[in-house]
Amino acid sequence: MTRRAAFLDLNGTLVMPIKVESLSELTLIAGADEAIARLSRAGFVCPVVTIQSRIAKGIFSDKDFRAWFRVFTAQMGSRGAHIVGPYVCPHRFNEWCGCKKPATYLYELAAREYEIDLHRSFVIGDSASDVGAAYGFKGRGCLVRTGWSLDEREVTRAQHYGPFIANSLSDAVDWVLSQPDPTG
Repeated sequence: MTRRAAFLDLNGTLVMPIKVESLSELTLIAGADEAIARLSRAGFVCPVVTIQSRIAKGIFSDKDFRAWFRVFTAQMGSRGAHIVGPYVCPHRFNEWCGCKKPATYLYELAAREYEIDLHRSFVIGDSASDVGAAYGFKGRGCLVRTGWSLDEREVTRAQHYGPFIANSLSDAVDWVLSQPDPTG
């Protein structure tokens, strides 16, 4: 049997700020742990899919980012918020690659590793590229009005993909949990 997932963006959705000069600047957005814990209790796999262009820029290394993420995962897990990954695009925004959102490669990779049914799954993020990925794999997207989407232009770009728009991660999780499973 395949599982449902709530794919999560990192910067601007789970942690702030969006752009950092050091990984030590990243702090959990208030309530994010409780929201993810609710998804975990409901049986959702919660892969984190993130663009970390600071790796390509040499601000921090992939190894350092993954070490930070292991600590973050343990902290979240101790609060009942079980996340997996990270699934990382380390490239610059203006550099072509096959893994940058809204491309579905990283989501498909997580789906294979965790036996996820993409069509029954969700993406929660703060950018048009996040919800665009959900549209691309025929899942459902939820734009959270944090991070990038505090700018109305980002909301306008995201509307093409028909996402649900939530004011907070908690509201996004409420919406995800209210959606019927299409396989019933």
